[in-house]
Amino acid sequence: MSEGSSGAGTSRRGIAVFGSGEVGPGEAPWELARELGTLLGERGVPVVTGGYGGVMEAASRGAREAGGEAIGVPCALFRGRTPNRWLSRAIVEPDLLARTRRLVELSRGFVVLAGKAGTLAELATLWALLRAGLLAAPVVILDETWGRMYADLDRVGRLDPAVREWTRRAASAGEAIRLVLDEERPR
Repeated sequence: MSEGSSGAGTSRRGIAVFGSGEVGPGEAPWELARELGTLLGERGVPVVTGGYGGVMEAASRGAREAGGEAIGVPCALFRGRTPNRWLSRAIVEPDLLARTRRLVELSRGFVVLAGKAGTLAELATLWALLRAGLLAAPVVILDETWGRMYADLDRVGRLDPAVREWTRRAASAGEAIRLVLDEERPR
């Protein structure tokens, strides 16, 4: 099912899963994303992604196979790309800014896996929203490279208190789920 950007948001906010659209089955980020989707689907928590392949497809597939919901937010600018078949709902946005805004609006927490520039932009946007006081939600990094970057930025004083308060690093899908769902507020 697909709807335009004028469609209403979900009444139950989900967990957004960000990461590479270029990974496939058997690759660590894909398998982690599928496990995340499964764990969220089993708990009845909607999975929210950009709606395409790679990490997005894996998380959506895991959620749907576990009986859950997978919401995708594809971008109309990507004319040659097709949303993945595992989505229970697609909300097409006209551009990347609207797409990112919708992903944030639909989510109550975020898990960031391996990716490239798009994933980095999503992570930086979350941090900017936290810094501005426009977001108060857990951001869980489930990737060694992003985790090192976070540690380096923290070490040199480049992270704001709100970013440090809400950002956590996880070593497994299970730990990421506990951090993004089970804590009322990060410690």
